[in-house]
Amino acid sequence: MAGLREKIGKRVLKNKLRSFQRETHVYNFESAQSAVIVFDAQINNAFHIIKEFQSFLKEKGIRCTVFGYMNQKEIPQDMLFWKDIHVITRGNLNWFMQPVGEIVELYNREDPDLLIDFSTTPLLELQFLVQLSTARFKIGSFTEERNDYDLMIKLSERKDMAFLSEQIMHYVSMLNPVK
Repeated sequence: MAGLREKIGKRVLKNKLRSFQRETHVYNFESAQSAVIVFDAQINNAFHIIKEFQSFLKEKGIRCTVFGYMNQKEIPQDMLFWKDIHVITRGNLNWFMQPVGEIVELYNREDPDLLIDFSTTPLLELQFLVQLSTARFKIGSFTEERNDYDLMIKLSERKDMAFLSEQIMHYVSMLNPVK
């Protein structure tokens, strides 16, 4: 049944993308004013890496909100009161695995300059958020699957979030946006 749900979910996402448009613009850490981070909260040490990256962005003066996906029914108690980190669970998914509800409404109200996808393997649950985001500059790990990332980071030998974080800091800092 899960395979059927995912197949239908991919088709629903594809149909939504047909009419979806967004404005694009190149940003670096000096020109961006806001960012949204999405990540797979199931990965070991993910919260530590995300918190460090969030601190890095705040030091640069970039407003940052974080959305993680956890394949559980409910949010673990120790995560309930984390500031600027919102966790999406299976309870926030509709039948075809699209996130819905209050957290997704909050996500859709964001109009970020940067969207940074820290997932190292594509999760349909997060792809609904990433691909339907109006962010003007999207960053994520390299994938052969259809996407609209403006900058992709190839994770050849090390497929982990810490390496991805380092590479994003390095390459986005090198960008020279047109004013």
